[in-house]
Amino acid sequence: MTNNEILALLKEAFEFAAPEQMQVMEALTMESTLDEFGVSSIVALEMAGYIEEKLEIQFPDDELAQIGTIKGFVNLIREHAKALA
Repeated sequence: MTNNEILALLKEAFEFAAPEQMQVMEALTMESTLDEFGVSSIVALEMAGYIEEKLEIQFPDDELAQIGTIKGFVNLIREHAKALA
């Protein structure tokens, strides 16, 4: 998956988890922190669940707990999606 494909998937997941906050996603960059966008741990878990279901993968809880940036989320998705290829 390319960065753009993963970012689009993250935006879909964010829209699923926090549709009332979608306007903030327009400023999303790889270096953005989840805190900048008001992504609580609950929203992050809902986003992860959406992505897991969509890609049919499973993220380890300890790896999810360490995610603090969009780049971290992208790397986690890429690492686990690679196993599908």
